[in-house]
Amino acid sequence: MHLFRKYFFLIAVLAPFAGTASPFVHDSIVIANSFSSKAKQREVRNYIRPCVYVNYFTTGERIIRPVKPGINQVAITNVLGKYKFSEGNLGFYCPLYTHTHFSSDSTDVNTFHLLMTFNGLNDRPQFSNLPKQHQLYKMGLGIRGIYAFRSQFILFADLSPYVTGDKYDTHLTQQYHLAGSVVFNWMVSPAFSMRAGITRTFIWGNRWILPMAGIRVGRLDGKCYFSMQFPRYTSLTFQPSPKFSFSLYSRAYGGLYNISNADSLYIGRDSVIQLGQTGLANGIRFDFRPSPNFSFFVSTGYAVRNHIWLYSWSFNDQLHPINSFGPFYNGNPAPTGFVQLGMTWRFGKAKKSAGNYLMYDVFQMNNDMDPGDNNNGPGNGNIPGGYDKKKEMNKVQYKDVIDLVDDTDLY
Repeated sequence: MHLFRKYFFLIAVLAPFAGTASPFVHDSIVIANSFSSKAKQREVRNYIRPCVYVNYFTTGERIIRPVKPGINQVAITNVLGKYKFSEGNLGFYCPLYTHTHFSSDSTDVNTFHLLMTFNGLNDRPQFSNLPKQHQLYKMGLGIRGIYAFRSQFILFADLSPYVTGDKYDTHLTQQYHLAGSVVFNWMVSPAFSMRAGITRTFIWGNRWILPMAGIRVGRLDGKCYFSMQFPRYTSLTFQPSPKFSFSLYSRAYGGLYNISNADSLYIGRDSVIQLGQTGLANGIRFDFRPSPNFSFFVSTGYAVRNHIWLYSWSFNDQLHPINSFGPFYNGNPAPTGFVQLGMTWRFGKAKKSAGNYLMYDVFQMNNDMDPGDNNNGPGNGNIPGGYDKKKEMNKVQYKDVIDLVDDTDLY
């Protein structure tokens, strides 16, 4: 047994030198094979890099006006007091599988991307007259697939299951939701895209299944482009340089949560009720991209068309048993200013996609339709915007095109 261990140790030591006359002989073929082996280990398969992003959004405090007159509506408004809303978000997506194949005539590059997504959200609807505030949370893992084909078309599908609740009473208020979208995108030209689809969303404070429609005018890597996707956002983006951009935008925000009825907001037997809230954040956003691996933004503006709804299960069963909830309270918080800021980190390496405009549309769809149905993504920090192509060609280095070179062509 002792002899076997000695021979095993000797084989393990000499194994790296197998196939060579001596460890000190530099055979060009061996070096070439070694270089090729390392190149295969470095082979990059994904176009989308793993991404982690965080952001924080907060509004000012303002009064609430009941939408419908009535003693009950006024009484609930007085119990609630003034309203302020803040939100913290942590998101993540990571490619699980990427497949690339060429058409029969090698004119089209078709790609399929399968990604895992994660979303964590903390919402704070703060009512000035409540002695104890509700702390709402949302957390979930999801999956999405993106298929880009025939140099013009993209089929996007996202599934985002998550759990929500109220830390006021975590046990009773926990509830599962399922959000998702299916969207078809047609890139008519690098400067124009159209998309259409369907989404199940809760950002409008209810459980809706809505159609989706959108357009983009202008190149994503150009100096300026306009993008609109109903019912989520509209933006006009300016990119004066590769490291800086700013946009004028309007986006919907909100959610639907179970909350504790310990405040006795609903006079009845329900220990749990539901809170739906939504609004439009209209403002200006400044994005900075110091490096390909990191970007951050600051944003400010005015939150308008704000609504708060309170739903009771027993009240709702009588009026809207199937598709949507019917509120027993409908409040309209006044418009107010907001501030938002966020940071994004990207990791690892990705296949080069410079000049691949269909891949740019893939990036935009993946970033704009964020995980978790929050309508608050990391932005397009991985699309090189505002470039002067003539100047950039003079700066191209070997590392920028290494994944386009087949190592076997060197021998």
